[in-house]
Amino acid sequence: MDRKALTLWLLLLMMVLLNADQMVIAPNITEVQEEFGITTREIGLIQGTFTVVGALISLFWGYMSDRFSRRRLMLFSVLVGEIPCFLSAFVQTYPQLFLTRAFTGIGVGALFPLVFSYAGDAFQEKERAKVNAFLSTAISLGAIVGMVVAGFTGSTLGWRLPFIVVSVPNVFLVLVFYAVSKEPKRGASEVAVGDLVDQGYIYTAKVRLSDYKNIFKIRTNLVLFIQGILGTIPWGAIPYFLVSFLESSKGLTKESATLVFIFFGVGNVLGIFFGGLVGGWLYKKKPAYMPLFSSITTAAGTFVALTALNFPPVTGPGSFAMLSSLGALAAATASMTGPNVKTMVMNSNEPENRGRIFSVFNLTDSLGVGFGQFFAGVVAASIGSVGAALNISALFWLPCSAILLVAVKSLPQDRRRLMKKMTRRAESMLKNA
Repeated sequence: MDRKALTLWLLLLMMVLLNADQMVIAPNITEVQEEFGITTREIGLIQGTFTVVGALISLFWGYMSDRFSRRRLMLFSVLVGEIPCFLSAFVQTYPQLFLTRAFTGIGVGALFPLVFSYAGDAFQEKERAKVNAFLSTAISLGAIVGMVVAGFTGSTLGWRLPFIVVSVPNVFLVLVFYAVSKEPKRGASEVAVGDLVDQGYIYTAKVRLSDYKNIFKIRTNLVLFIQGILGTIPWGAIPYFLVSFLESSKGLTKESATLVFIFFGVGNVLGIFFGGLVGGWLYKKKPAYMPLFSSITTAAGTFVALTALNFPPVTGPGSFAMLSSLGALAAATASMTGPNVKTMVMNSNEPENRGRIFSVFNLTDSLGVGFGQFFAGVVAASIGSVGAALNISALFWLPCSAILLVAVKSLPQDRRRLMKKMTRRAESMLKNA
């Protein structure tokens, strides 16, 4: 295995474990509530704060990733993020748990723009759809790992152990990553300028904090920001409350409900992976096909999710299998957009802006996830129905699908703009050499 492939695998493993941090409370919500005397409102606030803190940190870290070594920043980010995750296993009060979970969000938020900025320079346009499929799959797989570890150990070993299990291995992984990886050169994988960078020419684009405003001048970015907020509201609410919803509304034990969640998670992973591959294949045919495909699958996911959420209580193996299948199908169709959005972002923005663009993208996604978790918690507490809260949350996928249609026109235009800009920049590099 060459260094490039090994580096990618290490990135994938780090993202699996760091994203497992997000879901280690979810299967054991009832136990946490009973121990600290809190309701779903406080649980939603914990996870919402976790997400928002990470998003705000990622704004600064996106700027840092466009200016400094991403390898060093990744090392620091993972170490800082995993320490409070580890400490979450030892908290004694609700305020302590709230603080450790909020600080754990630092690692997740910081790593997101770093990883995708790194990948944008390490892989060429023709490779990015496949790489983004892998990276996005790792994020989703992390949620499953967190849920499985917590779901199958919570009843016997308690809700605290999973925080240790998902945090400690990542410390060793990031040290190995730092030892074997290599910092990719800015612009090394771009059309027109990539060959010049390989020949030793310096990619000299300036990085300024004030350039954040230029990100919003690119129409595809605006489209993806808006759909990110709307489209992640269901992804914040449904996975986080799914196990407790299945226990209370479908007559399942915690173990059986966790098994349904695993089917949901497997569908999510498969949807992300194959959605990224199919989206990449369509992009090569015609860039406009990628957002069109994403819009269609998001709308389809809405209706399958509503069918699964309103499925009758489970009465036997047959209905359990049907519910699990519907959950897997809903997650698969709704998740196909994720990796394609990341590819659209990479292929619409200059290499020196990718850390910042992904930090803003992470912010909009995190706002959606955080709001979804808080929204579902508040609605469930207010009307006494987690099911109704999840149904309302799923409906946010419909406007997300409609907004993606705007990118059918804007993505090809922004891609052509970027290619022209890179050609001019190559001419400037040759002239100033």
